[in-house]
Parts: sequence; structure tokens; C-alpha cells
Amino acid sequence: MENEELDIRPEAGILGVFSRLSYKAWYAIAEFVDNSTQSFFSNEEKLRNDNINQVHVQIKYLQNENELIIIDDAYGMEIEDFKRAVKLDSKSDHPDTRNEFGMGLKTAASWFGEIWSVESTQLNSENKYYTEVNIPLLREKKINSVKIQKDLCSKSEHGTIIHIKNLTKQISPKTHAKICTLLESMYRRDLESGKVTIEFITGNSSKPLSFKPYEPLSYKGEVWKKNIDFTFEFKKKNYKVKGFVGILKDRKSGGKGSFDSAGFALFRRNRVIVGGEGLNYKPYDIFGEAQSPISHKLYGEIDLDDFPVNQAKDGFVWDNGLEEEFIKSLEKRIDKYIEFAKKTIKERNDENVLSEETSNNTLEKVQPYAEKISAINTGHINLSSSQTKTSEQELFDEYIVESNKEEKISDSFRTYEIMMNQVQKTTFKISWKQADSTNWIDVKKDSDDLVELYININHQFFKPFSKNPDFQPIIEKFVIAFMAAEKKAKLASSDGKIPSKSIRNFLNEFLSVVGE
Repeated sequence: MENEELDIRPEAGILGVFSRLSYKAWYAIAEFVDNSTQSFFSNEEKLRNDNINQVHVQIKYLQNENELIIIDDAYGMEIEDFKRAVKLDSKSDHPDTRNEFGMGLKTAASWFGEIWSVESTQLNSENKYYTEVNIPLLREKKINSVKIQKDLCSKSEHGTIIHIKNLTKQISPKTHAKICTLLESMYRRDLESGKVTIEFITGNSSKPLSFKPYEPLSYKGEVWKKNIDFTFEFKKKNYKVKGFVGILKDRKSGGKGSFDSAGFALFRRNRVIVGGEGLNYKPYDIFGEAQSPISHKLYGEIDLDDFPVNQAKDGFVWDNGLEEEFIKSLEKRIDKYIEFAKKTIKERNDENVLSEETSNNTLEKVQPYAEKISAINTGHINLSSSQTKTSEQELFDEYIVESNKEEKISDSFRTYEIMMNQVQKTTFKISWKQADSTNWIDVKKDSDDLVELYININHQFFKPFSKNPDFQPIIEKFVIAFMAAEKKAKLASSDGKIPSKSIRNFLNEFLSVVGE
């Protein structure tokens, strides 16, 4: 065993100041995860040569002992990197990586507790290094150096252990849950790649972190997710923006559409800087008021690798007008999605139910049914029913009247030609409307050759179902069956009288083909 004294000046007493930084627990722990993951990614090829294809990061919170331990099996550190990790005024040699400032370990460990240690060994090295930083002791004795202990180890060992004692920040069950949720979001791409695993252990409980990507909405045959890739200039410097935006799938459809899930996750070097459940980026110029429809639907992942971040890596340094220029450049490229996100689900359904696409889909599903009714009426499908005579009447007339109230009407008529018998063919033209009316069928024309009508999808009885695209053809099939049964009953009458069961029997026969 060998010992080496390391001067960590400026004065070690400054470490005590770090405990007063405005860190959040998840961002402080993220500093350690940044170091672990970057150690893996920067040395991935060397690790792969030893058949190491994954890094495991373990976070242990020992509540009774008042300690926090972070363990990884990444590449590890040799002496120069080890010194740099501990020394106060030492900057990173890799400013283009996640640990670009070289201060994360020192600030986060000192923020969490009064005493912390680091132990590390690099893959294929025989040296293992250890040091402890005791902030109260350094401050009391005005010591500005720490001892680095070097021991021999196996070349197959690799990784780093950070052990923090005398914690000044406690992790409550609620904070623990939030840390896990936000770390899952922050390192979602690492976790999804399968190259990184993160485990949080508290007491006897262990939680492997994972992230399930949000699903975009599928609407009118279009998946509402759009890639973005553009560059804009600000103060003679180019800033690249790439990623995607989308509309969240509705909760009713099994999606995660909600206020907490919506918004943009802003990435830098494949790690979320701003974002996570309830913390996503929602600039007013795009999202409007906090509880606007947009703030529940619009989401995305946006990479901002050219943008500067603050030292805590919990925000961007862009108060000089860069943020406003970014928002302006982004907004004009996603205006279609912004406008769509403004619509409530009700407005979207109202628009969809009267659309030409919905009309065509309904026609495709209902047309074979109309052809089967023709086959029944022309004898190609046997019709057997008992009929008795009664006085002529118009059944359900209370439903079949003209409406003069203000209404929304679809321009798309669907045409069904039905043979009522061997000779007579009747054309049924059907469309939908939305009307504040008690009438669910509105007949505009009614003759032996032509029946033209609207189905009122706002009728109170059908309203809960009529905007369901699977139910719309059912409504239309029923209306056709009902109108065709009435029409056939009239044509079958030779003396001005309609058998009392005639309409009902014809209706039963026509509806029977719905289930085939």
C-alpha cells in the first residue's frame, strides 16, 4: 500500500459551501450517473474488447446508517483522472462530454453529506485508488490536502465506488419515488439502448429503472409524430436543433396524454437537461396558459447539443435572447401540430364524425349489408314470416320528421341501391348531421324510387356511441334496415292496409344479416 498527499486547493473549506447549492436530489445523483455512463461510453471499445457491453449503476440509500453509496462497473480511473475528480480547481479534459465541467462529483457529494470517499480502478490496471474527504475535519484543522491510498488489485477489476456519510439531505419515500421517475426520464435513451442499467436500492427494496416511451396519437390514418432537424443563427453562431414533436395518445385509448406527460424533454448529449414527468419544457409562446389543451397533448424530444448549460446541468444558459430565438424558430416549424393540439377531444370527434374519410369508411362497411337486403327482397335469400292485417299506419313517425333548427350537416352522402322486390329498386341516400333535436332520423325525400335522409348523431340516445368509429356503421345499418322494412311493408300493401307485424318482421329479417 502506498500513500500520496494531494493538494486540493483552493481552500478545502469551500466544500462546505456546496451544501448550500440549490440542487435537487435527482440532479445531484445524476452527477454521479453522468460520470459512470460517460466513463462507459468514452471507453466502450476498450470494454468491448474484454467482452463488456453494459454498465451497471447501483444507487444505495442506507437510511439507518445515514449513508448514500453509488457503485458502477464502468471503465474506472487511473491516477491522473482520479486526482482530477477530487481536486477542487481541476477542470475536465473532455468538455464535449456529460462531465464537461469536472465538478459534478465534488459538488454533488459535498451537497449530500459531510464525509465522502472515492474508490476506483481502471480496467486492466493493477492499481486501485482510494481517498476520503472529511469536510468538517478539513475546515476545523484548515487542511487543504487529502491522502490518496494506492493498493494492488486484479486487472479484471474495474469501476468506481462513491460513499457519502453523515448525510445532510434525507431521501423520503416521496423523494425516492420522484428520483426514480426523473432518472428514468433523464437517462431514457441509455436505458432503452440496453447498454446501461440503473438500480436504486433502499432498505430491502430494489427498483431497476426503466422508461416506456410515450405513444403518439393515430388519427385519420396519420401517426401524429414528426421529426425535426434545423439550424438557426444567433449572434453569428449556428445552433442545431433536432428530435421530434408529436401529439400524445389519449388516455382513453391507453396512452399517457396528460399535463405531466406533455411538453418537451430537452436533451444534451443524449441526457435530459430539462424535462421529466411534470417538469417538461412548456414555453408560453407555444403552449399558452398552464391548463390549455396544448399543455395536455403536445410533446417531444429535442436535442440541443450546441446550447450551453449551467454547472448543475438542470437548465440552459440562454437568457441573452437565445431561448426566444429557439422558440421562434421551432414554433413556425410545428404550427400544424400546435393548431391540432388546441382542439379538445370533443372538437376532434365532432370534426371526425362528419368527415369524408369517416363517410367513406362507413360506406365500405355498410354497402355489403344493403346488398344482402336486396338479396332477401328478390328471393335470393328466403324470407319467412307470418303476417296479419291491420289498419294502415305510419310507425315511428315521431322520429321521421323535418327539422328547421340550426345544425351541422355533412356534405358526404352515401348511396345504397336496394331491390325492394323483383321489379322495384329504391335508392337510399344517407348522411349525418349534428342537430339539437329529439329526432334521430330526418327524412328529406321519400318516394318509391328515392329515400334521402339524415341521421342525427346528436340525438340523446345515440350520442354516447355515435362518435365511436366502430359504432357508426352499426347505426347506419339499423337505419337502412328500419327504412327498408317500412318501405317494403308499404309496397307489399295492396289495399292500403299494412299488416301489424309486417314492419317488425321485415326489420328482423334485415337485421339478421348484420351478424353474418
